[in-house]
Amino acid sequence: MVVRRSAPKCARLLLVGLALPVSISCSAPPRPVWLHADASEWPALQERLVEVRDARPRDPWAAVVHVTMRAPRTGHVEDGRGAIAIAPGRAVRMILVGGAGFTLLDAWVSRDRWRIAVPPANVVRRGGASDDPDDLPVGFLRWWFFTPLEGALFAAARTDSGMLWLLHDADAVIELLETPCSGGRLLAVTRRAHGRSETVRECRGRVARAGDWVEYGDAASGLGIRLVVESVASEVPHDGAFGDPDDAPGGT
Repeated sequence: MVVRRSAPKCARLLLVGLALPVSISCSAPPRPVWLHADASEWPALQERLVEVRDARPRDPWAAVVHVTMRAPRTGHVEDGRGAIAIAPGRAVRMILVGGAGFTLLDAWVSRDRWRIAVPPANVVRRGGASDDPDDLPVGFLRWWFFTPLEGALFAAARTDSGMLWLLHDADAVIELLETPCSGGRLLAVTRRAHGRSETVRECRGRVARAGDWVEYGDAASGLGIRLVVESVASEVPHDGAFGDPDDAPGGT
């Protein structure tokens, strides 16, 4: 196996089964070096990934959030507060309100359909499971709240910062790095598919709480989103919160 040296203090990478031509980075220095690794490390690396996956929320929950959104291409930044309701793996609804009290964004995404409304621009767009526009946060909401860590594990490493895993999910290669953060654990995830690179950084504890945050960036379009949890609802959102808004009474 070829050794690539690009920085001191590098990782020991364990490749198993499938050798894919991917470029690996730790999202923060140092970049890993490809070395022969001790296969005895594999069970512990695999077990920790299972624990990280199991720590993801499974039950519906809702929160008040502060949202900062950077528009693609123009770089214009909108700042506001809103609410988000999440049924993990099923649907997510997010409504963002601006400082003047008007709705900036109303986003609903399920596994097979989505609807995004931008009232200030008089825009309502809809799509299906195969639609992933680069100027709207559909891909982010669907990926991070439905299937963030899915995929077959084909490589893993211990780095100076934390544990690193590489996953292969359909046409995508996903790089996942777990490190400590002030709120618990930081997951830095990069998803690459068809020449597109999307990155999520999330700092949270095992249970959602005020102060948790998640950042999303799309390198191609420049779309950026930062969500900070201000408070978590004490009650579980009802099923009606996850239906198509156009099917609800008064929907448009």
